[in-house]
Amino acid sequence: MPALTSVLLASALALGPRAEADPSERDTSCAAADELFVGFGDAASPAALEVYIDPMRTRQLELWLEARRIAGERPGELRIELIVSRGGVAEDVPAADALRQWFMAVVKAAQLRAGPEQLATASATIEDALRLLESQGPARVALQLQRGGAAGLARELGFDADTEAAVAAHTRGAKGRCLARQLDRDSRALSIRTMGQQATVVIIAKASGERLLQHVNPELRELRTQLDRAMQRTQVNPDASDFVPFGPSLGGQSSRLDQTFPETGVLVGGRALPHRLLIFVEDEEHGALSHWLEPAMRYRSDHPGELSVQLIAAGVGSRAVRLRRRLCAARSLGLEVEFLSHLAQRPGVRRLYETDLDSVLQPVADSQACSDSEPLNMDRSGEGPDGRRSSDFGHPRGAWLDGRPISRGDLESLEWQLGTSQTQGLIDWLLQPTNMAVFEF
Repeated sequence: MPALTSVLLASALALGPRAEADPSERDTSCAAADELFVGFGDAASPAALEVYIDPMRTRQLELWLEARRIAGERPGELRIELIVSRGGVAEDVPAADALRQWFMAVVKAAQLRAGPEQLATASATIEDALRLLESQGPARVALQLQRGGAAGLARELGFDADTEAAVAAHTRGAKGRCLARQLDRDSRALSIRTMGQQATVVIIAKASGERLLQHVNPELRELRTQLDRAMQRTQVNPDASDFVPFGPSLGGQSSRLDQTFPETGVLVGGRALPHRLLIFVEDEEHGALSHWLEPAMRYRSDHPGELSVQLIAAGVGSRAVRLRRRLCAARSLGLEVEFLSHLAQRPGVRRLYETDLDSVLQPVADSQACSDSEPLNMDRSGEGPDGRRSSDFGHPRGAWLDGRPISRGDLESLEWQLGTSQTQGLIDWLLQPTNMAVFEF
C-alpha cells in the first residue's frame, strides 16, 4: 500500500501545476535591447495595430502583408506592431516554441543588422522568413531546427556569418532565455483574452489606453471597418479592455459617405429613391456579402420604389479585379438585378447556378469592354469618408445605408429601420395647418 501511495503522489505532482521557480534562479537581467519589439509607423499615431503572428500556423505571411498594407493606407493615423505568440493557446510545446523563438531571433538579428533607420530591410527579412515558413511548412521547418538545421535555414534566407551568429545567440543562453520569456508572457496574456482558444486576432491599441481585441481572418476583410468604428467609439472607461468581435454599430456618431459613384459596380434602383445602400467588397466570396444583400433585395421586392442597392468592387487584388470585371459585364448585359439576386444567395445555393451564370457573364468580363482599373469618382477634393485622401487602397469597405456604416444586424432589421424613419411624428402631424384647426378653442 505505501508503494501505491507513492506512485499516486508522484503522478499527482507530475500532472499538477508547476512549482514556482526559486526567486534566486530567476533571470531578471533582460533589458529592452534583449527583447523583441517590431513597430512600423509614427510612434505618435493615435492608434497601434498589434498583429499577433504564430509561426506554427499557415497564412501568416498573408496576414502580415495585409496588415502592412492597411497601415500604409493610414499614415500618421495607425502604427503597426508585430507580436509573436502561440495564437491564443497557453500551453507550450517545446518543438513548436523552438520554431517561434527561432523566428523571433531572425527578426531580432534583422533589426540589429538594419539599424533603427532601415526598417525596410528588417521588414523584408520578416517577409522572407514568413515566406520560407509558408513554402516549406511550419512543421517541416520545426523538424529541421530540431535536427540542428539552423545553419541551412540561415543560408536559405541569405544571411551572412555575422547575422547567422546573431540568430544563434538569441536562441540560447541569456538572450535566448529573454526571448523565450517574452514569448511565454505575450502568449499567456493573449490566451486569457481568447479563453485558451486558438484564434487569429489583432488588437487595436488606442493612445488613450483602450485596447480592443478583434477576431479576424488572415485576409483581414473586416478590419478597415472595425478600425473606423473603433476610432470613433465613445470611450467610457479609459482603463477598460473590451472584447469587440466585429465592432459596434455607431448610429449618428459614424462618418458619412454621401458621394455617388456613377458607372461603377452594379446599381439596381434609381438614384432618386429615398434610401440608398452601398456595399464595398474585395471578393465575390466575401463571407458577409449574402448577409448584406439578401435582406436588401428582399426589402426591394416587398417595398418597390424605396431602396436602391449598389455593389462596388474595392481594392486592387486579383479577386477584386475579377469581381470588378463581372460587375461590369452584368451592367453591360442589363443583368444587374439577376446578378445581385444571385450574390444574395448563400454560397452553397449560389454554386448550383454558377456554371450557367459564368457562361453568360465571363465572356464579356474577359473582353475589352470591361476594365480592371475602374476608378471611384470621389468628390473634387479627392477625399473619402473621414476626410482622408482616397486612393486605390483607400476605398471604403463594408455596407453603408444612407451615408452611414451599418452592420449585418442592422440590415436584418432593415424594414423596421426604414419604416420607422418614414413614420410621421406626432409633433409634425400637429404642426400641419389642416390639423391645427382641430385644437382651436
